[in-house]
Amino acid sequence: MLSFWERNSFINYDYIIIGGGLLGLSTACEIKERFPNKDVLILERGVLPSGASTKNAGFLCYGSLTEILADIRNKGEDETVSLVEKRWKGMNKLRVRFRDENIGFVNSGEYELIDERYISSLDEITKVNSLLKEIFKDEETFRCDRSYIERFGFSPEVVKNIIYSPYESQIDTGRMMRAAIRYAVSLGVVYLTGAEVAEFTEKSDGVEVYVEHNVFHERIGFKSSALIICANAFSSSLTGNYFPKPARGLVIITKPLDMVKLNGIYHYDEGYYYFRNYGNRVILGGGRNLDFQGEETTAFGINDKIYKALLEFLGEVILPYTEFEVDVVWSGIMGFTENKLPQVKKISDRVFSAVSCNGMGIALSSVVAEDVVKELPA
Repeated sequence: MLSFWERNSFINYDYIIIGGGLLGLSTACEIKERFPNKDVLILERGVLPSGASTKNAGFLCYGSLTEILADIRNKGEDETVSLVEKRWKGMNKLRVRFRDENIGFVNSGEYELIDERYISSLDEITKVNSLLKEIFKDEETFRCDRSYIERFGFSPEVVKNIIYSPYESQIDTGRMMRAAIRYAVSLGVVYLTGAEVAEFTEKSDGVEVYVEHNVFHERIGFKSSALIICANAFSSSLTGNYFPKPARGLVIITKPLDMVKLNGIYHYDEGYYYFRNYGNRVILGGGRNLDFQGEETTAFGINDKIYKALLEFLGEVILPYTEFEVDVVWSGIMGFTENKLPQVKKISDRVFSAVSCNGMGIALSSVVAEDVVKELPA
């Protein structure tokens, strides 16, 4: 039962965004920065953002060497370089918008562990550096240094070389999301959590978006001139079309250790494994390539096969001489397309979608937000 005041002040907007993760927040900020007088509402189904934005490992990255080589094989050089450039642009825009000190930004570089399977990738470094030279203004975006194996304490039986890139960084995921919410609200964005959208209806004068009121148990219809869907893999429940496949990712963090040699972000196996230090803890995630089909789900949970593989990797490769205990285990839901490219679509004259950052949401959200806002009606 809405009051007169609620009907007057909380129902009507110029733009409504479904999804309160980093992409939804970035889209709202982009609108308000360009059009300060527009009213923007974000509807987030969870009490906290419920996709991957608060559940990732805190990497600000554009791709390791073997991941970029895999993309070149699948998409070609031009499309891969364009995607890396978008990631780099998005990383820098995120830093400017939310500010380094607010997101826990630490630039310690990126290290990729190379085992016997990927030794041949070392022969491609010069080629990839040449392709990326104009983006990073550097002749050596990637460089080899075997001394890092001993420096970081990795198992030399598994790790045969390490590739270093200086431009990737750590962030604090929780601080980043709090900073994003604070900044959006400071611009005048209305951010409602616990507001799961049941459906939406297009009308001649706009779009009506329906949410079940969790106290009065009645449906509320929010109205706007246009709707932007930024709910990623969860978006299919609203339309059934245009949206990416879900991809669950598992992350673990150890309890504090006596000593951690790691300092930076690390990748292995085309980026399917990724880890970093967080103070004197280790955060490790990935392993989705061990069970692609099983992880194609929107259900949060732990895949035992992947969890065991991550623990084995942690004990045998990352910390081969160190006892450790796991502190917290969690999962997040990403969205992936076949070509690993973000999707910005005009579904109708008043409904738009921006989804599928393909595991690179922190890097890509700011530029994907730019793309979708360009499509919106004034």
